Amino acid sequence: MKRSIYATLLFIIFFVGRGLTQTSPDKVVDVKIKIPKVISIGKPFDADVALQIKNGWHINSNKPLDDNLSPTVVSIKSNPGIQVKKIIYPEPLITKLQFSQSQMALYEDEAIVKIQFIIKKKFKKRNLKLEGEVRYQPCNDQTCLFPTSKPFVINLKVK
Repeated sequence: MKRSIYATLLFIIFFVGRGLTQTSPDKVVDVKIKIPKVISIGKPFDADVALQIKNGWHINSNKPLDDNLSPTVVSIKSNPGIQVKKIIYPEPLITKLQFSQSQMALYEDEAIVKIQFIIKKKFKKRNLKLEGEVRYQPCNDQTCLFPTSKPFVINLKVK
């Protein structure tokens, strides 16, 4: 019994540790923001949060099929000048990987999350800075790294 516990721990340390030394979780995904050039007060608009995923890696979708996996979550810090109407996640890739016995819901290459906003009518400034965060768990075909968060900023010009 003791021997199998030690063997399991060595396996975890070797494979998970090897993955961590080769790639840091925060280096797997780059976040790029695309917004309209000019935004009008009181009119809805979309911002695209492009999650560019390093080749050979994937991240769990916003609704993983396994409750033990961490979902990808895009969030925006509360701001009195703007309302987040909706966050729309892309359809995931449903696939089975080497290390899993069941199918998984994943994002690979690039996943674009749309955030629908509206600038509140009482807002008077010309520029608005929004702070956001992407939380995700990166994995490759052999292992998953620890979940991590990556902050981002959206700078809006309001007319």
